[in-house]
Amino acid sequence: MSRIRTAAAVAALVGLAAVATPAHAQYSEGSAWITPFAGMYFGGSLSPASNDFGITKLDVGSSFTYGARLGYKFNNSIGLVFEYAHADPTLTVRGGNGSVVDQEIDFSTNVYEATFNFYFGNTPEMMGYIAIGGGADNFHASGVDEDGTEYSGGSTQFGTVFGLGGTKMFNEKVGMTLDGRYRWVNVNGSDSYYCGWYGCYAYDTSWYGSGEITLGVVYKFK
Repeated sequence: MSRIRTAAAVAALVGLAAVATPAHAQYSEGSAWITPFAGMYFGGSLSPASNDFGITKLDVGSSFTYGARLGYKFNNSIGLVFEYAHADPTLTVRGGNGSVVDQEIDFSTNVYEATFNFYFGNTPEMMGYIAIGGGADNFHASGVDEDGTEYSGGSTQFGTVFGLGGTKMFNEKVGMTLDGRYRWVNVNGSDSYYCGWYGCYAYDTSWYGSGEITLGVVYKFK
């Protein structure tokens, strides 16, 4: 999806939230909550800064992800949420000059981010929300060369996140939430690495995109 189309989608959804929330101001009530969650992480692609080995692309695969969100809902319209998420996808080296083709490398991500949630819906028991924010994404890769020497490299980069989800409360304290979000992380720089039996090398991609779909349990403190 192009940046223009993505921006248009974000604007349309924000507009939907702005229209929907004033009609339900009677449900305004502050609440603090925590949500442990689990789901799927969907990786994107990176471009290597060097193609000395004939490498053309670095693909990050899909994997199980888990984490937790801690939030505070100021009223029926807006809240602030902090998230931590971890995933261990496989990074696959594509291309090669005959010696390096489709090699898989251990890869992990840790996400630390904050979003403003804009809520909309008919009742406080079932509401949808749009999440917009940003944070830091930590990437780490490791590999072992043909002599048994271990290599590792990583970096922490900043980016933005857009999410869309819904919450269903079963009572005043407990509920469930379905959450989907997409992240754009600026990974351009020589301090970002991928590693394999041939060592660690920089990758150079202006923006790396990844997705996340999770199901969580909501517990309200008040």
